[in-house]
Amino acid sequence: MVSIGTETNERAPNRTSFGSSLPTGAVPELGEGYSIPQAGATKSGPADIVMMDAASLENLIRSRRVSCVEVMTAYLDHIDNLNPKVNAIVALQDRPGLLVQARDRDAQLARGESMGPLHGFPQAVKDMQPVKGIRSTSGSPILRDFVPSADSIMVARLRNAGAIIIGKTNTPEFGLGSHTYNPVYGSTRNAYDQSRSAGGSSGGAAVALALRMLPVADGSDYGGSLRNPAGWNNVFGFRTSSGRVPRDARDVWLPSMSVLGPMARNVPDLAMLLSVQAGFDPRDPLAIEQDRAIFQQRLERNFKGTPVAWAGDFKGYTPRARSHQCLQERVEGLRIDRLRRRGSSAGLSAGGGLECGAALAQLATRRRSFRVLQRPRKARDAETRSDFRNRNGT
Repeated sequence: MVSIGTETNERAPNRTSFGSSLPTGAVPELGEGYSIPQAGATKSGPADIVMMDAASLENLIRSRRVSCVEVMTAYLDHIDNLNPKVNAIVALQDRPGLLVQARDRDAQLARGESMGPLHGFPQAVKDMQPVKGIRSTSGSPILRDFVPSADSIMVARLRNAGAIIIGKTNTPEFGLGSHTYNPVYGSTRNAYDQSRSAGGSSGGAAVALALRMLPVADGSDYGGSLRNPAGWNNVFGFRTSSGRVPRDARDVWLPSMSVLGPMARNVPDLAMLLSVQAGFDPRDPLAIEQDRAIFQQRLERNFKGTPVAWAGDFKGYTPRARSHQCLQERVEGLRIDRLRRRGSSAGLSAGGGLECGAALAQLATRRRSFRVLQRPRKARDAETRSDFRNRNGT
């Protein structure tokens, strides 16, 4: 499932930073003293580098029209400018060491050697994955000083594809929660409105992507951790199938809802990163035995006849918004129209009308975020209960 947004409650205040219709990949504004450079100032200059999509950047690096040192410098300068405002990237490594690695990548290209699609890319890994030599805390004081001696399977694949690990992206403690804050690094703030939550648990990754501090990002998802921060920060998050991206764990035979996956600002970049992350590994007995090259193929597809599924409300036990009801009515209407064309169900018609059209337009164009959770838990819980009652008329 690709997440491109989440529904906004009609009672929620309007946020002019989002606008009425925000295209995926739009540039956030951080207020006075902070700015994201616009592309086009100079040919392949720093502004152009951070504004490029990942596929274009990969092409320029591979053809040596821009150097890995230039790319690293542009991104580190950009991080220095923006990250203090949102706290998305943590455990950032020293610039001199990162530039040494970038020069090594340039030397490889000069010899005609390319490591892969991420060659020379600055990459910050979600702070739930062990990265050799970099503090990996999972957002917990228990692991505050833990420095792994080896990479995880996925991190090793990122390195082998040419990525340079510059640090980590912030996450709630042990990835538990849909808001990104922890006792080690503090809160990550929304890319578009710093009084709001970044979502979670891949909130640091989503914000870093939205603000062009990373070309692509990795994340993980148990019950929405790739998808809700993507929706709240206007990027793409893809929850993969179990075993698509192999992972090493002690209980490898125990199936889990948690998966690893990619995040990006557009679908081609998402597929490019997934082509690196995916693929069989014998250390994960549940890993899917399918060539990762399938994600490098062209993305065009004819969806005629493709079944579409959605979650219902379990006969009213899980209340849902009017827009979801309208979506179900529209899908049912399409089914009825299809039957009519086959000569059956005469006299039936699709429902919905103008009311449903407005509700569905709202669902497609508005985003929802919650205020950063920095108040005492009792106050937060009371507000959550009140918000639930207001939204559901109880």
